[in-house]
Amino acid sequence: MLVLAVGDAHIPSRAIDMPSKFKKLLSIPDKISHVALLGNSTQSPEFLNFLDTVSSNITIVRGEFDKPTIITNRSEANGVSDNYEETNIPLVAVIKEGEFRIGCCNGYTVVPKSDPLSLLALARQLDVDIMLWGGTHNVEAYTLEEKFFVNPGSCTGAFSSDWPIINDTISNNTFEPSNAKEVVGKEGGKSQNDDITTSDGSSKAEDTGNTVADSNVNKQDTKDTTEDEASINEEDISISEVEISGSNVPSFCLLDIQGSTCTLYIYMFIDGEVKVDKVTYKKPIDE
Repeated sequence: MLVLAVGDAHIPSRAIDMPSKFKKLLSIPDKISHVALLGNSTQSPEFLNFLDTVSSNITIVRGEFDKPTIITNRSEANGVSDNYEETNIPLVAVIKEGEFRIGCCNGYTVVPKSDPLSLLALARQLDVDIMLWGGTHNVEAYTLEEKFFVNPGSCTGAFSSDWPIINDTISNNTFEPSNAKEVVGKEGGKSQNDDITTSDGSSKAEDTGNTVADSNVNKQDTKDTTEDEASINEEDISISEVEISGSNVPSFCLLDIQGSTCTLYIYMFIDGEVKVDKVTYKKPIDE
């Protein structure tokens, strides 16, 4: 049986829709038994209607940008579905599929946000084998103390409000100012021994000339250092376009559950093509 893990769509506030190739892959009827919607995806009725065509079994948990309730419709026996009701969206939920208990939440309810140890504590509290969570807009999959943790990322590639921490490049660089003595020596054109052999008048004149040259060099060094700082600010701090815009790679996950084995398929939309990766998790046998 297949479980679709999807979240952080942010339609229409941050994205228009899922990639069309994603929707085509998910439009095969009677293939997916359950959909786990991991928050920040209830603003678009069209998107919810699409998921309803993927599977009638949908579990929704609340994200930080979702309203506490959602308007749903109840289908009548004659097929008419104009009877609406307001349903509360839970913060956490548990899905039972085969031999697995699957927990669902959005990362903003975990403190610190999406922290592995905090997620582990929640997984223990819910008594689940697999923990699905959202909120980071990035795909993650790892095991911790024999439990499987999966974040499907953002199905639309919507930008994240959690900006990456960028190291201060300037503080990690030491600037070596020009050697003032060497520059002054070149400007004066004479060494210290030459000053001793000259008369007092010429020596004073030479000292005065060196003082003026030293002042000019100090000003030039200050200007050069300022230009170096500006150059590092503009050129040496390398930030990718993805980090500047906050956008992410569109992605979702499919969990293929067969007995005590869960095969995770990670779908990512990169450069106009769908890339698939696979991770296998086997439930430990209780002794």
